[in-house]
Amino acid sequence: MRARLLYMAAIFIVLCSQGAAAQEVVLTRTGLVRGVTSAGITSFKGIPYAAAPIGPLRWKPAQPVAPWATTLVGDKTGPACMQGKGDLDPRLAISEDCLYLNVWRPAGIPANANLAVMVWIHGGGFIGDTGSDPALAGSNLARHDVIVVTLNYRLGRFGWFAYPELTQEAGEGATANFGLMDQIAALKWVKDNIVGFGGDPNRVTIFGESAGGISVNALMSTPAAHGLFARAITESGFGRNTAVPLQTAEKMGAAFAKAAGANDLAQLRNLPAETVLNAGNEDPAAEPPGLTLDGKLIAANIDQVFTKGAEAKVPWIVGSNDYEASLYADRIANPFPIVAALNDKLRARVLTLYDPLKTNVLGAVVAGVLTDKNFTEPARFLAAKHARSGQPVYRYYFKYVAEKARGRMPGAAHGDERRYVFGEFHADPKLKITYTSFDKSMAALLERYWTNFAKSGDPNGFGLVPWPKDKRDEVLVFDLFRPHVVRRFRKPQLDLWAHENVLR
Repeated sequence: MRARLLYMAAIFIVLCSQGAAAQEVVLTRTGLVRGVTSAGITSFKGIPYAAAPIGPLRWKPAQPVAPWATTLVGDKTGPACMQGKGDLDPRLAISEDCLYLNVWRPAGIPANANLAVMVWIHGGGFIGDTGSDPALAGSNLARHDVIVVTLNYRLGRFGWFAYPELTQEAGEGATANFGLMDQIAALKWVKDNIVGFGGDPNRVTIFGESAGGISVNALMSTPAAHGLFARAITESGFGRNTAVPLQTAEKMGAAFAKAAGANDLAQLRNLPAETVLNAGNEDPAAEPPGLTLDGKLIAANIDQVFTKGAEAKVPWIVGSNDYEASLYADRIANPFPIVAALNDKLRARVLTLYDPLKTNVLGAVVAGVLTDKNFTEPARFLAAKHARSGQPVYRYYFKYVAEKARGRMPGAAHGDERRYVFGEFHADPKLKITYTSFDKSMAALLERYWTNFAKSGDPNGFGLVPWPKDKRDEVLVFDLFRPHVVRRFRKPQLDLWAHENVLR
């Protein structure tokens, strides 16, 4: 209690000396941070929320960061976590020292503004991407009088790794899921520090897409994260994910160690970061396991936790897009093996539901199947389970395609909704299009729904199409023109995959 009073007194002193009306210097528990103001938004970039996970801290739970004596100037983001370059913005550095976060807030707000806080968890399959993607900056969301936080967490073998000696070292503590531990550490940082930025630590919304959506579901499922957030939004987070048993993950870690020429944990920690990133990548037995059933942080699969009603009791938005099958381009291009693998009864049912006009476009059939089986049905499943807890659940289905991409894209691809949620419209080099006023109008809608939800736990607001709670299988569909509610949404298709997913 004494430490908290001293911390609050220090904030007061900084406010008095700098002037609350245009405050750009914030005192965190580890030092002062100076923000940069542009177009009415102040950003604080590259704030370390944990110690660099290097050397002896590699494959350790996130550790406290050492205080700094001089004011940290938050004018640039920290490096992205170790990964292959892939689609990463070439302007971004990559480093094992990567546990940084960024904060955006309306400029000039007083420290007692108590704004709602939105914490973004990026996707990338747990092996790529970053919370510092300039295409997903928090400026536009912050204009809705919220504070936005984006964060990095360890990826690939740096974040998701098991090894017998690590299990022994952890003792009664968690192991393997170091990336999830990072996310929890960042949320603890928010709880401890966000009041200094004008945020309300009791109104924190976690939101994420793809692996970030899986992370949101996992955070809802682990007691270690409960109490660190008050609401959650899962975008395209699958839902019936099966975590890897710890013993299997340990075998994968041992296979990697062999490929890297390391005989024990000490040698593994001494490997160059590039070796950890690249060694053994040609061997499936040595892959990073992703979510692991370590028995401590993750004790059961997400769907099992929701079925037991043991998930965090918070309001929840959950949904996905209508062309999530963009993740499976190779299967759509060669659909015959997938259709042929179905038994006769299931194949007939699938073709009836997904090709009612008998067009024989099997690629489109497989795309619909993969989208519904892996995304739409699991979202419905988890939503129904969570609604039993008495918490409000809002489901969505995103079908909007950018105006100049229509006719070229069969639907809203995996991740497409992100630019509308963040309202960031950079020219798309892949589609070679620019975005129009119609696209930006759709973004304005999503921004309002998402930020309304962050503020109150209810996405509805004046002038918006009413979004009902998911009590009667009702979904808000974001289509080409305006959102509309559909009851018993895709029930025949989703009922089919509900049965098949139970039998998996």
